[in-house]
Amino acid sequence: AIEYLKLVRESSSRLNLRNDATRDAHQKLLLTLEQAEKDPRVRRLRLESFLLAPVQRVMRYPLLLEALLKYTPEDHPDHDDVALALSISGSVATEVDRKSEELMNRQRLAELQSTFDWAHLLGGVQLKLDTFTKLVGQRKFVRKGPLRKASSGKHLYAILFNDFMMITVSDRRGGVWCYEPYRLPIQTYDMLARDPVKDQFELVNLKNGEVLQLRADTAAEASDWVKDIMKTANYCYEVMCEALRSGIQVSKVKSVISPEARNKILQGSKPTSIGKRH
Repeated sequence: AIEYLKLVRESSSRLNLRNDATRDAHQKLLLTLEQAEKDPRVRRLRLESFLLAPVQRVMRYPLLLEALLKYTPEDHPDHDDVALALSISGSVATEVDRKSEELMNRQRLAELQSTFDWAHLLGGVQLKLDTFTKLVGQRKFVRKGPLRKASSGKHLYAILFNDFMMITVSDRRGGVWCYEPYRLPIQTYDMLARDPVKDQFELVNLKNGEVLQLRADTAAEASDWVKDIMKTANYCYEVMCEALRSGIQVSKVKSVISPEARNKILQGSKPTSIGKRH
């Protein structure tokens, strides 16, 4: 809910929602929120503050009980009860944290589903983002943001999920951002990102050997992109290798590039010169 309210408060031009009914619903909710927040009883607090309070309280209970247990002697009649309460509160806090991450991910997927015309980006293929994948389970959003082609400065917009990465060409038309396909989606087990040099890094598509030279807005963002891409790529690569070793075929993939070849490519070898897969 908090992520959704954050989404609603953003400008409609930034949201670029394609569904008129969704846009109208957002505007009505925004107007209702503005009116409610003028009520003196809410003490100038936003709805997000009230929604967050119970979650914060649950997360504080383990810390409170841990401190209480520390100063409760083992021979005290309340010691075992405090220890049990600490165990239960810790489990509840962990579950709340897991559910919060799950709900936040689903909201982000819903936002991306509404913002982008995926059928257009994928050549007519209808894609449901919030779904369970064969390789990595529930699809998860990892990162999104603007990039540029290092050589020409062309504006790109990349979206990284736990199972694929989509790179689009972004262009502002009539005050609204429009997105056109730049490359076909790259499966995460088939990509690598080389260490950045200042604000630039190289994205390697192991399937076709293409190396994209990309530029982020800052050196820090380039570093973050590389970390997120490699973390996702390494995990999916290991899962795919384990599936192949177990005789499980995923998405008609029969082989992947060897770990040794991946390391060589990361060090600068040309992907097209290393064709061994296992």
